[in-house]
Amino acid sequence: MIIQILRRAPKLLAPVARIYGRRLDQCGANAKGVFWKGEVWQRRRFERLADIFEAEDMAKGGITVNDFGCGYGAFFDYLADFPVMGGSFYYGYDISQPMIAACRDRITDPRAIFYRKMWATRHADYSFASGTYNLHGSADDDAWWEYVEASLRQLWHKTGKALAFNMLRADEDEQFEGLYYVDPEKVLRFCRKHLSEDVEMFDERPMPDATFFVRR
Repeated sequence: MIIQILRRAPKLLAPVARIYGRRLDQCGANAKGVFWKGEVWQRRRFERLADIFEAEDMAKGGITVNDFGCGYGAFFDYLADFPVMGGSFYYGYDISQPMIAACRDRITDPRAIFYRKMWATRHADYSFASGTYNLHGSADDDAWWEYVEASLRQLWHKTGKALAFNMLRADEDEQFEGLYYVDPEKVLRFCRKHLSEDVEMFDERPMPDATFFVRR
């Protein structure tokens, strides 16, 4: 079932990839280029996501990271100088060829490898998806949630220690056309049923997100 859904994903994701490509061309490789409100809130999201690292890994590194929906590589920029990246490798994936090209042009650090893929292909200790499921264009909500479920299950299959991701909350007062908002409790139930019972959820107000930590 998961494989069948992911095989249908190219048709679902093609319009999203085009939107991101146009946005990058308009705004450049920065937070607004991936539809974030600004650099400050983008950094706050990265700070939260990085809390998933175990203390020993954060201090010593030597781990592997999947960044699914890496955009222009901003999360690697954030992590690059922390001890966690000492002797570590980062794998960034995105559906947008212009985004992957921007990553490769900007980042020549040998610890970072970028792929144009619709799912993660490398096993990693930690996996992240920051804003990856927020933009669904004109896709049907039910079809998009079906894709999100399949994508998260596939990403979890490639994850050795822990997965961290965020999604837009459905109770947010200000909502924009083309973005996908979901009940955080629905995501929590899905994670506990299909991924792991060890799940934490964080309400990120005043930001419009909820963040989820899933551990083995």
